[in-house]
Amino acid sequence: MTGGGDRGDVGMPDVVAPGCFPPWADLDAGLVSTIAACSALKDYASCRAVCAAWRAALPPPLSRPLAVLPADDAARLPVSLAACALHARRWARLHHDGTLLHHPPARISAAPRCRCVGASRDGWVALVAGDAAAPVGPLLFNPFTGEEIPLDASLYQPAHDLAPKIVFSPNPTRRDFTAASLVRPDMVVVQRAADGCSYCEDMGPFLDAPDGVSLVDVAYGVDDVGGGKVFCLASDGEVHVLNLTRRRRAYGRMPPIQVGPLPGLPVGAVAGAEGFPPPYGVISRNTDAKNLVLCDGEVYQVWRRPSGAGSVILDAPAGAFARWVHIFEGDVFVLRYDPGSWPAAGYCWSVAGGKDLRGNAVFVGKNDAAVVRGEGVSRNSVYYWDGPREGDGDYEAVVYNVATGASVRWPAAASTRGVSSPVWYFLPAAGVGPARVGEETTAVAATSSGQEAAASSGEPDEEEHDAHCLKKTMNLLGRLDYCVNYEGSSLCEVGES
Repeated sequence: MTGGGDRGDVGMPDVVAPGCFPPWADLDAGLVSTIAACSALKDYASCRAVCAAWRAALPPPLSRPLAVLPADDAARLPVSLAACALHARRWARLHHDGTLLHHPPARISAAPRCRCVGASRDGWVALVAGDAAAPVGPLLFNPFTGEEIPLDASLYQPAHDLAPKIVFSPNPTRRDFTAASLVRPDMVVVQRAADGCSYCEDMGPFLDAPDGVSLVDVAYGVDDVGGGKVFCLASDGEVHVLNLTRRRRAYGRMPPIQVGPLPGLPVGAVAGAEGFPPPYGVISRNTDAKNLVLCDGEVYQVWRRPSGAGSVILDAPAGAFARWVHIFEGDVFVLRYDPGSWPAAGYCWSVAGGKDLRGNAVFVGKNDAAVVRGEGVSRNSVYYWDGPREGDGDYEAVVYNVATGASVRWPAAASTRGVSSPVWYFLPAAGVGPARVGEETTAVAATSSGQEAAASSGEPDEEEHDAHCLKKTMNLLGRLDYCVNYEGSSLCEVGES
């Protein structure tokens, strides 16, 4: 045993003087992004509060695009959300810790091939599972509150299409919601619930469409008097509008669905391939991927010639400036509805320029198109899923800049393994909940008269419970700076973490 001054140096770490370690702010942005992407949502918010460098490396949670991963039956993983770490260039599955993210209901999560077929901008997703022999669902599910709303079985017909697209009204409740499903290329099924009673209506074969014309996308919006609308995009570029009044049941029945053209056009007006300036009528017939976007009260179409389709050279129509039209694989075209040009100019759509998106970033896919402003996304751009890639069945995220016309993988060289559902998802903004407080919606002019607005109703205790769950979620996330466009109207708040 030695004197008291000798401690043997066994198991005693040296004391390191302050300043020997590099400060937290000097950590590589990719490392910070990787760690934060694997964190729970509340921990991600805490990471952004460490210092200015970390905050710059991590996009605000409310403007950070998330992907929806289908269930992995082999790994016993449910349908879940994944965040992309921009600097690390990878997608990471978010944790389901039971406080911020809930598992889908057992009856659908336990079924094979559970996947997402729709998402809203206020926290809800549409799920289906199974196959034609044993379909399960569809249902609406909120991964933040754990609430679920069963939908009518007619909205999921796997014998025709294993992956329909379902859009639905904002902030749905069991007693009051609307859902529309593009169940197959010639049919839309609409389910409306009011006062606790539900009604389904089959809208197909759709409007006796000519041969070779099918439906390719649907979107949900509301008009300036609160009536719901389902916008249906056909493969030739024509848009039909299903007008759903918000009047309550009369004599035990729901008001009929009125079918008409876009606002500003008379019934019977031609708005399909002949409604585009040359040579976009030709381009319309050679772009297989089409999406509808409702942004700041405007209606847009996004056309793409997806990967694998190859390039094509076509004769230009009369009135075009060139003799041929060369459409390359991966080309993207954005058009804006412009009824003021009709009928004088002979068309009602115009080519969107760099400023037409008004600084927004638009995310299209199986989700109802999301319009976002914020850090971490490019202004005046369209984000979409391209694929699936040959060999692995996964989709690649691509961003198209409307001003420059350039498309690049987003983020560059990112691994998208596992993203086999082309759905974008965004966190619900504070104050956007089932209680419908401060409801914000896209204002689209009414296409018919006689529609009446009605106050939304629901079980008070159910709405209060849902609002409480969402408020708790937002409190756990902390006060976050964001500027996200929900249903086409800007909800802006600046806070401090």
